[in-house]
This record gives sequence, C-alpha cells and structure tokens, in this order.
Amino acid sequence: METQFPRGVEVITGLIIRNKEGKIFLATGKKWHNKWIIVGGHIEPGETILEGALREGKEETGLDLKPVAIINFGEMIGSPNFHRPAHFIYFDCLFEAENNDVKIADEELTEHKWVTPEEALTMITNPSTHKAIEKYIEWLKLSTALPRT
Repeated sequence: METQFPRGVEVITGLIIRNKEGKIFLATGKKWHNKWIIVGGHIEPGETILEGALREGKEETGLDLKPVAIINFGEMIGSPNFHRPAHFIYFDCLFEAENNDVKIADEELTEHKWVTPEEALTMITNPSTHKAIEKYIEWLKLSTALPRT
C-alpha cells in the first residue's frame, strides 16, 4: 500500500468561497485535469483545519477571507480525477470573500468564475467538488431553517 500512495495519507481542505451576492468561486485546476474545482490544499503541520484552509485560499485566490464553518468531511482514495495517486482525508470549509480582488495562482489554476451553487452543479467538476457543493446547498437549507436566538 505504501508504494501505491508514496505520500501516505494526506490531510487537505477544500474551500467553498462565497461572495456578498451568494455566488461561489470555482476555478479550473491543473492538478484536476482542468475540471472546475473549489480551491484548496494541504494542511501544514501545526495548522488547524481553518488556518490551513485560510492560507490555501489566500495563496490560490488572493482574496481576503473570513471563515464561516466546516460543512463537510470525507475521504478520497486513488481518485482517477487527480493527477497522481493520492489518499486524502478532506475537510470542506465555507469562507466569505471580503473583497473581489481575485489574483489566481497561475501554477495551480487557469481560469475562474463566480456562479450560483445551482449553476455549479451543472458544470464539469470533479466528483469531490460536486459533492462539496451539494453539501453546501444542504448546509444553506439547514442554516436558514434553524431558529435564531
């Protein structure tokens, strides 16, 4: 098993980034065969989940971000959609974009756009992005249904 996944088990984050209009940020990812993805990356030793997500989001988008919630978690083993064999434990986090000054990381991403969550579900995404968006839509429905104190 070690030779199949030379980096072992990797802990990563995915970011659902929403703007003030309620649209979410998607980009095409070179490591994901140029499919539309939510941005994200590895959590470094000593970082919390949200610290790692915040750092990755800033590095990949240039946006100022505010954490809202961890909305999903899971495991991905040997996805054919990723550019190399990998075993990921992931946490999908929701962040608010505090500005619109996108500066994408050219070494990772090629293009980007803001879309409604429903539009995102119709785009060609990798399966983990599709699932994260579905979980985000579920989270939205639950969070608006909860009584406010």
